[in-house]
Amino acid sequence: MGIEGWIIIAGICFIGEMLTTGFFLLWFGVGASVSAVLNYLGFDPMIQFIAFILISLLLIAGSRPFAKKITKEPPRKAVSDRLVGKNGIVIEEILPETGGVVKVEGDVWRAVSPNKIEKNSKIVVKKVESVKLHVVRLDDQITNTER
Repeated sequence: MGIEGWIIIAGICFIGEMLTTGFFLLWFGVGASVSAVLNYLGFDPMIQFIAFILISLLLIAGSRPFAKKITKEPPRKAVSDRLVGKNGIVIEEILPETGGVVKVEGDVWRAVSPNKIEKNSKIVVKKVESVKLHVVRLDDQITNTER
């Protein structure tokens, strides 16, 4: 393979890496770049191929712990925990049968409640279930805790 082939492989790997988040294709691009330099310096094609494989695999093995650390997704439970106990406002009336819509910390959520809650009423989040918030009227929450 000529220098052009190694440069094309490196370019494809670098572009592919920009479209993904795993730090995987990047190292094949580095390996192909080193092989292109070796080709330019006149090394045997077998040496170029071995260098490509060795450099790519060593870089992948060395970067996997780092890549896993920075690309892991935050746990979903953290969002739920963050919203429980927060106050919000009713945007669309909440009916026990059909639910409604609330705004909590700037985000709009579907909400359910055992009681009817009118539009513009203040609410407090009791729990999160899937993509729905279980809420109660803030006045009811205060009344229940004072008893």
